[in-house]
Amino acid sequence: MSDAPPTRQSPYLRRLGAYLAERFPLVGHGVLIVAYYSSNQFLARALTDPGRPMHFDLTTLLGAVTLFCFFFHLRVFDEHKDWADDGVHHPERVLQRGLITLRDLKILGGVAIAVQIVLSAVRGLPALAAWGLAFGFSLLMLREFFAREWLKRHFLVYATTHMLLMPFLSLLVFSFATGEPPWRAPGWYFVYSWVGFFVTFNWEVSRKIRAPEDEREGVETYTRIFGTYGAASLVLAIRVVDTALVLLVGRHLGLPLWFDAALVGLFLLTLIGYFQFRFQTNRKTAKRMETWAGLYIIAFDLLLAAAIGARFGVRV
Repeated sequence: MSDAPPTRQSPYLRRLGAYLAERFPLVGHGVLIVAYYSSNQFLARALTDPGRPMHFDLTTLLGAVTLFCFFFHLRVFDEHKDWADDGVHHPERVLQRGLITLRDLKILGGVAIAVQIVLSAVRGLPALAAWGLAFGFSLLMLREFFAREWLKRHFLVYATTHMLLMPFLSLLVFSFATGEPPWRAPGWYFVYSWVGFFVTFNWEVSRKIRAPEDEREGVETYTRIFGTYGAASLVLAIRVVDTALVLLVGRHLGLPLWFDAALVGLFLLTLIGYFQFRFQTNRKTAKRMETWAGLYIIAFDLLLAAAIGARFGVRV
C-alpha cells in the first residue's frame, strides 16, 4: 500500500521524503525563508537606498536559495553531532531506523554547501565574504565550540551560543540585497540583525516546553530548567524584547503607525497559546506553544516587509 510507512527496501526518494517530512519540512522552511528574507532584504535596501522602491530580483532568488541550503546543511550538521544521543532518546526517527543514513546526509549536505558557494560567488565577493563568516560559525557549531561536554552540562549556554548564528545570516541577506560587505551594514541594520537572535530564541524555548507528564530523564527541556510556567513566561519576555527592538527600527524608518499597532496586536494574539498552556496544561497545549512561536516568526517578518513596502513603495 502506498500509505504504508517506508521501509529500508522502499525507493530512495520515498525514504528521503519521509526524512524531510520529519526533520526538514520543505514547505514550512520555504515559507519561513521567504518571510525572513523579504523583511531583511527590504530593510537593507530601505536603510542603504531609501529613495528607491522595494523589489524582488535575481539577487533575491540567489540569496533565498542560498539561505535555504544553509538551513539544510545546519540540519545535516545537527544530525551528525547528535547521532548518539538521538539514537537513545529518539530511536523511532527515520534516520535512527536506518531508512536514511548519515552518509546519505553527508552527500546531500555537501551538495547544499557547494550550491551556497556557487550562488554567493555569482553574487560577488561581498556576498561570498558574508557567507564565509556564517559558514565558519556553523563549523564552530558542528564542533560545539570545542567544549561539548561543558556545554552539555550548561543547556541554556549551549542553546544561546548556537543561536548567535542568526545575526550572521541576517548580514548574509544584507550582502546579497545590497552588494556590500557585511561590515558596511548601517547601525540600525545591526540592531535588527539581533532581532533574529531573539525571535529564534523564542522558538527554541517554545519547542522545548513539555507538560509535566512528558518530561523524560536525559532529555533537557526549558520546563525542566525554568519550571512548567517559568519557561512559558520566558517566551513572552523574549517576545517583548523582539517587539521593542522592531518598534524602534520602525520609528527610525518612519513606518506607518498601523505597523506598530499590528506588531503589538500580534504579540497580544500569541497570549492565547500562553493562557491555554497555563490553564490547561497538557501535551496538546504544550505543542501549541511551538505552533504559536512559528506563526509569530512568519507573521512578524511579513508585517515588517509589508510596512516597508507601504512606506517606500514596491516595484513589480
